[in-house]
Amino acid sequence: MKLLTHTPTLLAGLFALVLLNIGAAQAADQQHNYSNSGYCQLAAKGTSQYQRNLLAAYAGKLGYAPSQRECRTLQQQRTVHAPVFELGSAIKQFEQGSVRKLPNATVEKLKELDRNRQQQWFNQVAG
Repeated sequence: MKLLTHTPTLLAGLFALVLLNIGAAQAADQQHNYSNSGYCQLAAKGTSQYQRNLLAAYAGKLGYAPSQRECRTLQQQRTVHAPVFELGSAIKQFEQGSVRKLPNATVEKLKELDRNRQQQWFNQVAG
């Protein structure tokens, strides 16, 4: 009997939670920067059905799908101006726009390694 008297309150609370989750998802989506270089990096990772769906969604957010020629040009520019590996920026890029987060203990152990070993680890894990 008491459940019936609290039903409107429960429904209102549930509705508020749903709206809050929708708002948080939209805010997280708007914080990610979409770029043609990001699209090209995703395109270079593979051609599975999942990858094609991901690229289609990314192109939708970007507003267009960069051509293969544009991706090749960006890749050539990147190899000519290959930046020196920096642990802090690599961790930031690894975690950006994702639920992945490196534990602090792992970050501390990575800091103890030399730059080449850090880069090898990132190539294996984030590759």
